[in-house]
Amino acid sequence: MLTIFRIFFTAEGTRPFLVLLCLISAGIAEAVGMGTLLPLASQLAGGTSQNSSPMNKVIMDGITAVGIPTSLGYLIAFVSAFLAIKAVLTFSALSYAGIASAKVAVNVRRRLINAVFDARWGYYSGQSGGKFANALSVEATRCGEAYMFAAQTISRAAQVLAYAGIAFFIDWRLASIALIAGVVILLVFSRLITAARRAGAQQNKQMQKLATLVVDVLSSIKPLKSMSRYQKLVGGMGALLKSMRRALIIRELSIQGMIQGSDLLIAILVGGGVYLAHSYWHTPLPELVVSGVIFFQIVAATSRMQRQLQRAITVENSYVRVQEMTARARANKEELGGKVKPDIAGGCRFENVGFAHRKRQVLKNINLEIPANQLTVLQGPSGAGKTTLIDMLIGLHRPKTGKVYVGETSLESLDIAAWRRQIGYVPQELHLLHASIRDNVALGDTSISDERVAEALTQAGVESLLQRQSGLDASVGELGSKLSGGQRQRISIARALVTAPKLLILDEVTSALDPETERALVDSITALKGRYTIVAITHRSAWTSAADRLYQIEKQQASLVSPVISAPKARRAAKRKKAPSVKRRAGKVA
Repeated sequence: MLTIFRIFFTAEGTRPFLVLLCLISAGIAEAVGMGTLLPLASQLAGGTSQNSSPMNKVIMDGITAVGIPTSLGYLIAFVSAFLAIKAVLTFSALSYAGIASAKVAVNVRRRLINAVFDARWGYYSGQSGGKFANALSVEATRCGEAYMFAAQTISRAAQVLAYAGIAFFIDWRLASIALIAGVVILLVFSRLITAARRAGAQQNKQMQKLATLVVDVLSSIKPLKSMSRYQKLVGGMGALLKSMRRALIIRELSIQGMIQGSDLLIAILVGGGVYLAHSYWHTPLPELVVSGVIFFQIVAATSRMQRQLQRAITVENSYVRVQEMTARARANKEELGGKVKPDIAGGCRFENVGFAHRKRQVLKNINLEIPANQLTVLQGPSGAGKTTLIDMLIGLHRPKTGKVYVGETSLESLDIAAWRRQIGYVPQELHLLHASIRDNVALGDTSISDERVAEALTQAGVESLLQRQSGLDASVGELGSKLSGGQRQRISIARALVTAPKLLILDEVTSALDPETERALVDSITALKGRYTIVAITHRSAWTSAADRLYQIEKQQASLVSPVISAPKARRAAKRKKAPSVKRRAGKVA
């Protein structure tokens, strides 16, 4: 119950106290309107009697004092006016709550998206894409529903309090019985509310697992289909669906048990209350009629409040889960370093850099240089730390020891966001969108013109795609399935080049290509030398002859194998005494 109130009062982008004010005002208007039924019933019964309640006389005196005739027609109009005011106020409050629920759903999505994408790199390793997809689609929608159900629960509670207040003025004994009856309803059906909460939590848990499994299976659908090994995974989905079905059945049974059981209990309690009032307390007919109506309304409103509470509880778990996910992501927010603008004109370098993953030392005392506007190649066996070096250059990981420099500025002093905007990165794992060639290259950036997209495709050596009938509008298919491996890789390179970066990073971009395609792609990259500072991670020999500087990464060290320098360039460098001699062609980097 406390969670429901917390959702209502703390949800971002809402005005809970405005809604609450409208609901309280509506309750007061309804109480006045229902109280006016008392003199109206007295008029119909032939006037007030000696046993009439003090409230009957108070209301009649009040109506007379303001100059309203106490005739039947005016009393009916008076009752109708206050009930109409109540209806308008309740409509306004709950309509705003409905609009606010949409804001809540949007806001929780926005906060989660911002928190996740602002998180540090290490945060992502333990996360599941399916979990976030489920949170942004299903659970965020339920967050909006949780707010709406919370507002409706509070509306019913305000209605109960308004009826209880007017009932005490008419007959405190009958009002007490009505409130006791309401408490009985809450206690009797509390187990159903608990069952609904557990069923909602179980449904959310299984939905998250299903979304995660579906995303993982679809991302590997080709090998699974090729080996016909998806059946067990699909069977796992079936087991999750069965668990979800059980949770849904429990939820529906608890809801129907609440509805039908409360109707039966209301009939018994109202009948018993009216019998006591008439047979033992000898309540006058007007008071008996009005009290009976109010008694029924208290018990019925309590029942409706409990139903709304039950519905709110079935979805509150989604609200709590999304808030927790957002909080965890915010707790892992990435620190973006200093404010110095990056300048790669002086190249990049690593000085005595070490890095450890938990207790495992990955790199130790690394010293290497990446000259500007040249192609630097990092080679070495898998697990040697090549990608870790690149991650530190990008700023995704921070060195445990030593420093990484861009020009003469250490990376920790740089504006990391500005530095990354100067980087074009091509990963080993291809992730093309199921969209057009244009969208895959521009990545939704509408400021990038078609001419710039075409130029980037030409630089990547894939201008042949532009000759298709639909050109840039051609779809690449799911995960780029309509393209060859080489074409997919070249589109990834065009994606990196389209923003005219200063640094181009290639991470095993030819590892899955045949030698002929690899040679053509290497030639395309070689043609870019002089325009970009290029770093390539590879274990393929095709890159060796193209490299201006080649490093071997192994045993936690970086060895300079070959800074290939042409003879004329070497002579000019020797004269200026700003470059190493040609003789420095192998050995450890100082």
